[in-house]
Amino acid sequence: MYEHINIETERLFIRNFANADIYNLHRIVNDEAIMRNVPFAKERTFKECEKLLKRILNRYKESTINKFQGFLLLVVSKDNNECIGFVGLFPLTYDTTENELFYGLFEEHYRKGYATEIGKAIIVYGFNNMNINKIVATVNKDNKASSKVLKKIGMYYEYEIKDEEAEGSSYDGELMYSIKKAD
Repeated sequence: MYEHINIETERLFIRNFANADIYNLHRIVNDEAIMRNVPFAKERTFKECEKLLKRILNRYKESTINKFQGFLLLVVSKDNNECIGFVGLFPLTYDTTENELFYGLFEEHYRKGYATEIGKAIIVYGFNNMNINKIVATVNKDNKASSKVLKKIGMYYEYEIKDEEAEGSSYDGELMYSIKKAD
């Protein structure tokens, strides 16, 4: 259902991963700053990334509006077709009724407004194309830059996640933000 996502913003292409993107995926999961802030995968070797990429590609096919399983998308600069990072939208681990936006950029692309551009585009896509009425995002309380981005894209701070709410997850102490679709 989500095999042909192509979102275009002023400066970026946000699209599905393809088999040819294995090197970009390998670079992303081996970037220390990205994985520190958005630890979405444990895979690090090239072989592990090949398996991860297969799961990502399969998820596009298996996910439907009624049974949304999430997607991970590649973010590419229009200027030079360079991968600058990724964005994902997945059901929240400990509450699958909520859909969580997350993203990661290579450090050389920080402070250029890309995160805001990406976040806004995914929110519009989710609200307009996916029958989603609310999108959440979590952020480490020490990550002031990402908290600022979430506010810029229209999200509001809700609360700090406590261990009992996210039992068995890595969300303890994270800050929860959300945005609801306008009626």
